[in-house]
Amino acid sequence: MPQDSTLNTLNLNMLPFNEQTCAYHNELFLADNFDAPNHLPDLLNNPEILAFITSPYPFKVQFAMMHLCLDGYIRISQNLKEHTLQRNCLLIVTPGSIGQCLEISPDCRIAIIAFATVNNLPEGNPQSALIMRKFLIDNAMLQLSDREMGEMIGFYHQIRQQLVQPERLFTHEIINSYIQIFYYSLCQLMSPYIEQQDTRHVSRKKQIFDQFTLLLKQHYTQERSIGFYADKLCITPKYLSQVIHDISGHHASEWIRDYVILEAKALLKCGKYNVQQVSDLLNFANQSFFGSYFKKAVGCSPSAYQNS
Repeated sequence: MPQDSTLNTLNLNMLPFNEQTCAYHNELFLADNFDAPNHLPDLLNNPEILAFITSPYPFKVQFAMMHLCLDGYIRISQNLKEHTLQRNCLLIVTPGSIGQCLEISPDCRIAIIAFATVNNLPEGNPQSALIMRKFLIDNAMLQLSDREMGEMIGFYHQIRQQLVQPERLFTHEIINSYIQIFYYSLCQLMSPYIEQQDTRHVSRKKQIFDQFTLLLKQHYTQERSIGFYADKLCITPKYLSQVIHDISGHHASEWIRDYVILEAKALLKCGKYNVQQVSDLLNFANQSFFGSYFKKAVGCSPSAYQNS
């Protein structure tokens, strides 16, 4: 099942446009609430955005996004992990992530940069691409100093300044140049974390866990068998489950189940599919089997969850 076609997505053209926001050709979107007297209202004045941000149910984001928090805090869940963005935190949301906003403080001050596709991000430099990918294996959030956050917000304002002006002959090239500066500066901030990671002894078990989670993100909508992932990693299912438990405290079957259930919840609540269609999209043999699988994990039937 193509993961980018199953859910209602938060497309860039759905985002609010006012004095707090700006966009470029539906490829790049910037928003902040720095000048809003009450911070959050102007950022959330679009009913579709409000529905996603305040929804008690998970949803899937199909574009790359960065949140820069200057004050206050936001609690979010991303791919089964909870994060709290506080002052000087930068959060990276990768395409295909399933997330949910849990809480936003009234004094939160935040800037958002969203890219329609990862192709809008520069990866021409192999070293920077490797740093970014290594960092994102274990991290989604980066804690910055006052100086570092000031520098990143400065780049944000430079990009924004180009977006609010009438388009000129070299607007595209100028914007791309600022994005490259932002991106490489971000990789520079990540590099100490990667250097520390590379100097530590990374156990074979940790390597297996990292490889398993990468495979799981690619195949969980189609493959629920531990044997499938064990075969890919050239180890036995029993050893895989034990390794995953040693590293994370949960067995491989629990990781697979949690990813499948998270996707099922998002599909059931997105308003596009009935239970049978969700069962098909997740490649269950039939609706009855899907219902039993879901109820065992959640405690209620898919239809009861959908109608709750």
